[in-house]
Amino acid sequence: MTRGNRRWGLRLLAIALITSGCNLSVDPLDDPGIGASAVTTIVYAADGSVLAHWHAGEDRTLVVYDDLPKQLIDAVVAIEDERYWDHPGVDIRAIIRAAQANGEAGEIVQGGSTITQQYLKNVLLTGATTYDRKLEEAALAVRLEEGLTKEEILERYLNTIYLGDGAYGVGTAAVHYFDKNVDELTLAESSLLAALIQAPGATSPRTNPEDAVARRKIVLEKMVEQGYTTAAEATAAGFEEIVLAPPAQRLARARYPYFVEELKQRLLDDPRLGATPTDRFNALFRGGLRIFTTLEPAIQEAAELAIAAVVTDEGAPDSALVSIDPGTGYVKAIVGGADFYAEDDPIAQFNLATQGQRQPGSAFKPFVLAAALESGTDLYDVYEAGREVEIETDSRIWTVENYNGSAFPPLTVLEATVYSVNVVYARIMDDVGPKQVEDLAERTGITSKLYPFHSLALGAQEVTPFEMASAFGTFAANGLHVEPTMFTAIETHRGEILIENEPAITQAIDPAVADQVTVALTEVVKRGTARRARIGRPIAGKTGTSQDHRDAWFVGYTPDLVTSVWVGYARTIEVMEEPRTAITVTGGTWPAEIWALFSLNALSTVPYSQLAVAGDDGTIAVDVDLATGYLAGPLTPHENVLRIYLPPDQVPTVIDPINNPPSIVGIGADEVPPVIGVELGTAVSTLNRAGFEVRLVWKDGGDLAPSTIFGQSPEAGLAAQQGSVVTLTLAGPEPGALVPAVLGMKGDAAQAELTVFGIPFTVIEEAESDPAAAARRPGRVWKQSPSAGTLASATVTVWVNPGGTLQTP
Repeated sequence: MTRGNRRWGLRLLAIALITSGCNLSVDPLDDPGIGASAVTTIVYAADGSVLAHWHAGEDRTLVVYDDLPKQLIDAVVAIEDERYWDHPGVDIRAIIRAAQANGEAGEIVQGGSTITQQYLKNVLLTGATTYDRKLEEAALAVRLEEGLTKEEILERYLNTIYLGDGAYGVGTAAVHYFDKNVDELTLAESSLLAALIQAPGATSPRTNPEDAVARRKIVLEKMVEQGYTTAAEATAAGFEEIVLAPPAQRLARARYPYFVEELKQRLLDDPRLGATPTDRFNALFRGGLRIFTTLEPAIQEAAELAIAAVVTDEGAPDSALVSIDPGTGYVKAIVGGADFYAEDDPIAQFNLATQGQRQPGSAFKPFVLAAALESGTDLYDVYEAGREVEIETDSRIWTVENYNGSAFPPLTVLEATVYSVNVVYARIMDDVGPKQVEDLAERTGITSKLYPFHSLALGAQEVTPFEMASAFGTFAANGLHVEPTMFTAIETHRGEILIENEPAITQAIDPAVADQVTVALTEVVKRGTARRARIGRPIAGKTGTSQDHRDAWFVGYTPDLVTSVWVGYARTIEVMEEPRTAITVTGGTWPAEIWALFSLNALSTVPYSQLAVAGDDGTIAVDVDLATGYLAGPLTPHENVLRIYLPPDQVPTVIDPINNPPSIVGIGADEVPPVIGVELGTAVSTLNRAGFEVRLVWKDGGDLAPSTIFGQSPEAGLAAQQGSVVTLTLAGPEPGALVPAVLGMKGDAAQAELTVFGIPFTVIEEAESDPAAAARRPGRVWKQSPSAGTLASATVTVWVNPGGTLQTP
């Protein structure tokens, strides 16, 4: 039928309908879309995978015609409207057939509705079956086919029909029933969906599988009759077993729900999605948005695995972790509890990472340090220490003693930070003033209400892990505070950008102050309370333990990632001391170990596996336990071990758990454990627990992946004194070698620091422009280029005020 002839046929049909009593126009009908129907919002991870579907009432994901498989289109047309491609919107033959059936029955028992008419009924009309409504439906169908193509009408129809199981439209039904995208459906699956259109409840494959199979058989027979498929293909599809996805309520569960729920709550408060709470709710749950988040599934998995690997005891405390990119503010991972969906836990959905306010203990000291540096204090200023101190505040005498009652001689600010000396920090707080510390903490990212009391110096007020990660990120970003964000963009289901999320950036503190804080916190990890957090690359961080061991923290950072870890009992005020816990938990134990295991996986591309040599074709040699299929460990029976070559992404990630304990140790401190080929974090942890210190050196490893351990000294199995050093040789250049911060150091100390790192440098003895500052800091470094934290790939120039001692070149 030509377009011109079809147009005249349509108009004659419309005129006939109008003369029958329908007062309707013959002009083309405006596109009704999907009417007032709700569309499901989809939440995506940073890698493009789906995290969640959000909907209220109608779960509907729109699809376009080009994504519909041919067998689905053919199945629907065959069973619902066999002359769809030829009729002008109404099927006269079907109407006559229905009229005869209705006349014989004395009532309306058949409608003769085409797909076009069904679509209009779904989006514009009521479900009534009066003759007037049927005439109106037919007239509108004629007009609609004047304005839209057959393909456009079929696409809209398949997006509006209800297919049971809470699924509206074929896109959602494909996921609900088969956990597939619609373009992945087979002939058997396509014909089953087509079979549901007429009576989705009566032919549901979940509740009435026999009726579903019978109806599918009818659809397939129709497809054969109309030449859409062969008899052999239809027979094979008819015998294919129906394999259903989990029920919809299970599919409704989000991946990584602590992140997803926090995102949802923030968006419900975001005025960019609507002026009122109702507007925002409708946008999120009915608007069919596409939300692109910052969550990295690989990093999130690393976080959850690290916690599970460290906190393993029955009745162990709870844990939370937040990881953020300090340069962008992108939130990469959130662990807010053990199981968001645990039905037997009344607080399972309380997010410990974002809602759990706990005392940070000494992890709050960097804010006191930064405030002191802003006020003119130097890292090398000396304070009296001792065992305890009494300080007179506005309200009372404040008595402070060191952890475990330790007594110290006079200490520099740097050393007091390294060893977390409470008495010195109490004195610093008194010098600086609580109000200045409160102000600085808020500038850097602490959002909980703080009060300007002296006890703030020791972390006696409550904050969340999310805030701590955000605020430490300011130190990592050279004093810039980047407001954390959980999504990058929001689009409509048509791909139009609704919100492009730009991070809010402020210069919270001077870069020189941030550098000095980093200098101190780097030493905390090198030789202070956070030694268990070492991962073989420059990092900075601070431990924290609240009174009576109720809370333990470690917050650490590199230039790429800042991560906050908290461990404690969320439901009670139990202390984490033996015998309640396997060890007395401080920030330097479980939290630091969790941080290290997590960061090694999050920051490195080295596979978590036992590696020895690489094949010429890029494959990796691994020792596999043939009894379990896992990686072989040191205690795996030798007769079960076979060395095979695998692509790097196919290397197993779990060491044989049958013969090897989780820590891969159980070796006395007098015997060096074998760690060649072991993942670096596990190797360092193994050696530390066996009583050894670790030194890392990097050498050319040929084809080995960077940071693969291919040598150790002393060798495994040899006797060594507890506390002695085991040197591990790793493949490749040292990762992340950065320029250290030397601002504020004495000139000779800065020279020594750069020499230790093997970085070439030039010293210029020149007074800074402010004469008063130059006089106050004789012999100190007042400028460096390039700045701290940049890659050490060029000569570093430092400017030193006159009056000090410099090393002779």
